[in-house]
Amino acid sequence: MPLLDVQDIEVRFGGIVALDGLSFAVEAGEICALIGPNGAGKTTLFNCVSRLYEPWSGSIRFDGHDLLAMAPHGIARVGVARTFQNLALFPALSVVENVMVGAHTNGSVGFARAMVRLGVGREEKRLRAECTAILERMSLGHLANRPAVGLPFGTLKRIEFARALAATPKLLLLDEPANGLTHGEVDELGDTIKEIRDQFDLTVLLVEHHMSMVMAISDQVVVMEFGRKIAEGPPSQVRNDPKVIEAYLGAPE
Repeated sequence: MPLLDVQDIEVRFGGIVALDGLSFAVEAGEICALIGPNGAGKTTLFNCVSRLYEPWSGSIRFDGHDLLAMAPHGIARVGVARTFQNLALFPALSVVENVMVGAHTNGSVGFARAMVRLGVGREEKRLRAECTAILERMSLGHLANRPAVGLPFGTLKRIEFARALAATPKLLLLDEPANGLTHGEVDELGDTIKEIRDQFDLTVLLVEHHMSMVMAISDQVVVMEFGRKIAEGPPSQVRNDPKVIEAYLGAPE
């Protein structure tokens, strides 16, 4: 049974069909990339998996759970975390405090006890130690106590990854993680994605436009156009598919 199973998902915005019967599956431990021209529906699919959008029809199952039957706030608790195209870190907070934001689903104090500060200090100490350990594993430990403001863009991207990892996910959704990076930083990012997949025993679903990185790190590639899947398979197969070449380069005269 695949870890993530997407079947016949349809999403409409008025008269616009954003996803048109999209189906694919991702096995545990894979890096699966969703690629396609702008407007193909890649981020829409991400928003369905993370429950920001409600599909018109279809099913999404993850690790035995029916995601579409769950409330959005329950997604992180079953093991799904994501990053977004634009950074959403808190500049005034320290690096480790930013990462701790991602660990809120692992807390046990609850609202009532937090109001009277019962057990808050002990839990905060535990989460800080866990998040510092994540930063150490990502070679960011030396930055743990400095403010996030002013750090290089590539470093901020890695901190955002660390924050997502603080939720202890099984599935990590990366929405255009190379956006805004230099060519050298993109190459480094590809290595980072493979490293965190292996270190944290993750499955990764990736939306990305940098084809060289996609083809270098992906186990499976799903190609979309106008909300539909037009090709699927390992990078060596997809890069030579006539439909993929046509979608990206245009049909010959």
